[in-house]
Amino acid sequence: MNGSRHAGQPKVRTKSEGGGCLNGQPPSCLGKEAIITSNKKYEITDITHEKYPFLHRIRALRDIGSEVKAGDLGGFVESESNLSAEAGDDAWIFGDAIAAGEGYVDESSVLRDRAIVCGHAYVSKGAEMSGDSRAEDDAYIRGARLSRCARASGNSMILQSTDTQVSPILTGSCVVYGKVIGDIMLAGTVVVISGEEIINDSLDTLSIDERGRTILRDPSRDELVPHRPQEQQRKPRHQGRDR
Repeated sequence: MNGSRHAGQPKVRTKSEGGGCLNGQPPSCLGKEAIITSNKKYEITDITHEKYPFLHRIRALRDIGSEVKAGDLGGFVESESNLSAEAGDDAWIFGDAIAAGEGYVDESSVLRDRAIVCGHAYVSKGAEMSGDSRAEDDAYIRGARLSRCARASGNSMILQSTDTQVSPILTGSCVVYGKVIGDIMLAGTVVVISGEEIINDSLDTLSIDERGRTILRDPSRDELVPHRPQEQQRKPRHQGRDR
């Protein structure tokens, strides 16, 4: 997962010495100089993060999806290798959200509020992180939604089901170190430990919080439907016969 996703990502350089301060030095050495990016989707401004000055706000160079207009400011990145600039990819970082380290966001995924992607975490396939949620270490988020203080750590995998196309939803202060796949809602203080797998490829929602596990079913699941479309009613055999 981590070995190839950065392949082909453009490099970042400064206006001064052709990006020399990237040679093992943190981006904070750029000071207030503008950063030149080599993509047509966004630029990295000289607006630094209040707490982490090596992070810089991004600015859209074109309209992105339905929410972002050219010129809009976004969240913070450490380099151009944190957010996809591929043509047609609407991935974006909003508000005060952060993508840092070798964390990477692509394929129409979005970070909102104060969400953080760092370490080698990978957020993809339309995933959405909001609130103070966090993906760190080698976490892989595919199509899932994380909100409030939900966290993905270690080698966790939080994935949309390839069978049902339904993704997990994590909220509260839950933490995942293991694997969560499919129509699953994690809330409260639930912890999925390393090596643990929770997989739900059924048509019902598995909800897990500190009180236990419950199943959420749509009422239509309890209704009976014809196995085949009803055929046009046939006339009785005796109809039309002479008496």
